[in-house]
Amino acid sequence: MKAGMKFETEIIVNEGMLANHNDPQLPAIELPAVFSTPSMINLMELTCAKLMDNCLEEGKGSVGMSVEVRHLASTPCGKKVRCEVEITEVVNGKKVTFAVNAYDENGLIGTGTHKRAVINKAAFNM
Repeated sequence: MKAGMKFETEIIVNEGMLANHNDPQLPAIELPAVFSTPSMINLMELTCAKLMDNCLEEGKGSVGMSVEVRHLASTPCGKKVRCEVEITEVVNGKKVTFAVNAYDENGLIGTGTHKRAVINKAAFNM
């Protein structure tokens, strides 16, 4: 892994990704039917994890360390969202910082940084 490496994924927003999707274990609240911030962060995190997974040796994986993002625009159900990530820093081959951006058909909807650490999968029963 090295700075400058990039990866992207694309999804179609579905009902389970909407802010108004109610989990029965969580308090019910009325929210708009748009791509939720937690779903956007999940997409960003998984895109970063996939880039790392493509580079790691057998038995290694990664876990998230921090997320700092801004959700800039709403995206309705059924629309495409593309996530682009780029490694900006690698420390000792173990801690990786990413620039993360999400776009829909109208432009940038989210931006920020995400940090991940390399782990031994066996330590996490993976």
